Amino acid sequence: MNFFKRALLDRKLKKALSKNKCRLDSGIKGLRRETELTLEHGVKLHQIKILSRKLTIGAYTDIVSGSELHDVSSIGRYCSIAKNVTIGQDRKSHPLSWLTSHSGLVGLRQQLGGIAPHHDGVKQTSIGHDVWIGMDVLILEGVTIGTGAVIGAQSLVNKDIPPYAIAVGSPAQVVRYRFEQDIIDGLLASQWWNLPAQQLAGLPIEDPQALLKQLNGSVAPASHPGQVVVRSKPFTVSHIDPQ
Repeated sequence: MNFFKRALLDRKLKKALSKNKCRLDSGIKGLRRETELTLEHGVKLHQIKILSRKLTIGAYTDIVSGSELHDVSSIGRYCSIAKNVTIGQDRKSHPLSWLTSHSGLVGLRQQLGGIAPHHDGVKQTSIGHDVWIGMDVLILEGVTIGTGAVIGAQSLVNKDIPPYAIAVGSPAQVVRYRFEQDIIDGLLASQWWNLPAQQLAGLPIEDPQALLKQLNGSVAPASHPGQVVVRSKPFTVSHIDPQ
């Protein structure tokens, strides 16, 4: 794609995203050739690479520059992802039992039909709501990060992390939980992330126990704040209105 065509498409993309208060600073060059990207309201994607084939990112999630999204199918609402984070890294991209672990030769072997496309056996990674991922974290494919979890900087995550757990290290281990189990159960049951941001801001978010008392056991109704759907090939941008 030449410079002028890319510039025109980037301009179209930026305009479409701005209507939903979203941003994708890397433009279309940050998308793989066959990506379908769905963004809810207020998503901020800085200079990142999106290599996933189909990905949905929830409202108000912020992903800082240098991060790469590989085999990941969903990232929830209100997530904070620091720079240089890799999510959904293929576990078998460098097969140790082969003649060589070089990914280029592995890819060529696949192209020649010697083996099935490597991607076919890859499991998708899933990130819950309100997840905070520190700088330089590597999360392997097939992992589920539970809602409210925190992943410490420079951690390697090779297995599922429970909701509201704090995990650090290589491989990452759970060191503690953010709240007592009854609070965790209440927060998950409330599905607070479905509430409109303005309504959430009016609640005592600084005190989860008080917030749960104020909600009084009610479950937030599922909300659909409006979405932008971007397809890279052929390039299209469409809107799904709020419901």
